[in-house]
Amino acid sequence: MKTKHFFMTLLLGVFCLSLSIPSYAQSGTLKRGEAEVTLSVEIDCPSCQKKIESRLPFERGVKDMKVNIEKQEVWILYQANRTDKDKLIDAMKKLGFEATEKK
Repeated sequence: MKTKHFFMTLLLGVFCLSLSIPSYAQSGTLKRGEAEVTLSVEIDCPSCQKKIESRLPFERGVKDMKVNIEKQEVWILYQANRTDKDKLIDAMKKLGFEATEKK
């Protein structure tokens, strides 16, 4: 009985973990209504990264984002019906960073 309970708990844990892992990844398969953009941004310090990571997720429509200091870029996954590339670039400008779309 203890073995059965252990395996059921383990199975439930694996199931919950699989739900918590995002179904999308950078440049991966997008769900309907989602879009992504990579912005070239002049960031060169961890405080700049922290500023973007702490404020940009609160912009309307942003679902996920990743900041890469070495490449000086920000990847953003967003809901296309709630925002667009230009609004995200404007949001970066409000934070004090010049941003352009990286193609």
